[in-house]
This record gives sequence, C-alpha cells and structure tokens, in this order.
Amino acid sequence: MKVAICLIFLTAQSIVMAEGRHSILATITAQRRIETGSGLILLGLSSGLQRLTVSVEGAVSEDSQYIRNGKRRLHAPTPYIEGRYSEFPFGTNCFIIVPENAGWLADRSVIATTPFESVHTYAKEISENIRESSGLWLEKLARLSLAKYAADKRIRAGASQAVNGRTLAGFTAQKSNVNFVRFADWATARGIQYTYDSAKCTISFTRNGKSVLLPIAAKAVRVNGTWRDLPDIVMISPDREERTLVPAALDALTN
Repeated sequence: MKVAICLIFLTAQSIVMAEGRHSILATITAQRRIETGSGLILLGLSSGLQRLTVSVEGAVSEDSQYIRNGKRRLHAPTPYIEGRYSEFPFGTNCFIIVPENAGWLADRSVIATTPFESVHTYAKEISENIRESSGLWLEKLARLSLAKYAADKRIRAGASQAVNGRTLAGFTAQKSNVNFVRFADWATARGIQYTYDSAKCTISFTRNGKSVLLPIAAKAVRVNGTWRDLPDIVMISPDREERTLVPAALDALTN
C-alpha cells in the first residue's frame, strides 16, 4: 500500500497536526491507530474493516495519468480509473479502485485531486456485508479530509467582502488567489435558509426561486440541475470550528 502511494504522489506533507485533519477521523473506533508522515492508518475497526488508510499529499503528477478506453487512469500497482462512488463531484479529478480481478473485489479506495493537493482513502479486505456502503463512506472521508487540508495549507486572511450591504470577513486561497467567505456569513447576508446533509456532505438551499446544491470539496455548484464551475473547491476552515468556506464567486453564480 505504501509503495502505491509513493508511486502516485509527488510530495508527502504531514497532517499529524489536528488543524489539517478533519474531526471525523477522530470518531472512528479502531484497535490501533498509526500516525504516518502523510496521514493515518487504522487497524481493526469496529465496523469490521481490517485496515483503513487516509493520507493527504501534494498534487498528483500529470505524468502519472493516462487515458485508456476513454477513461483517465493512474499508473500504479493498484488499478485506478476516473470515477466516484457518489453522484456529487469533488476535487478536480477523482479516481476509484478498479476490481479488474478477484484480488481487488474486497478493497475500496478513493483518490481525489486538485492542482495543489490530493487525498487518498483506502480500505482493505472489506467484508461482503458492508462492501456496498463502504465506497460512499470512504468518499466522505476523502471529501472532508481534502476540504480541510486544502484550507489548512492555502487559506489565509484576505480582504473583506461586501455582500448585500454587509461586510464579511474575507480569506484568500494561496496558489489559486481565489477570494473566500464563510458560507454561514454569506447565507445570513443574503437571508438564505439552508440545510446541511451530513451523510452526503452537501448544502442545499433556494435562492430567487432556484434550487442550489453545494457539495463540500467540490469545484462546482449545481443550480436548477446545471453544474456551474467554481474557481476553487469548497473548503473547511482549519480551526476546530470547521466552518464551510466558499469562493466569493458563489454569490454571482447562484444569483
């Protein structure tokens, strides 16, 4: 497993500090927890999983990706193909393990990337009774981990943002230079009531008669069934409050 990670990713960066790791990982019960340079290994999970690995890294090299049969794949000992377990996008690219032979049927894995960071979740030897739901669960871990790690590494205080006559605290994402605001502040300024689905990691609301869906860690927002591109992914603040941070461009895209 570690060999596969080294082949796929360019640069490992530590997420041992709590600021870079989503709190959901602390809620997982396991017989043994191993801290690594790039993440966490859990052994003997209460759910029945024998091994779970969650690692966050630097950007995935373009050289490690190739196209076959119209699908993007990764050069790695474990076969990965572009795709996801849920219907909602996250990152700029997402890959899942391919059960091309019997050896991979009991494994599930998700790799999600942006131009600046990536996350890898891997569950090995999953029992058949939880196999169907385990992919969605791994994707949830990857989604929340990517959103918080990206903010921890790139979000800094920025210029305040004016929304509907109110001044909101502003933030800037390094490398992409995208302006962000706290989603709750923006929703309050616009008088918007919203619902957060913790299972799917999505925020839904209605604005000007339009139905809007905003997935965590996505680089897109769905407005009346049409996906519109955001300039950067939806993030989670690196502090303990773990507040949702959205590109300021969300205001115009949902108007």
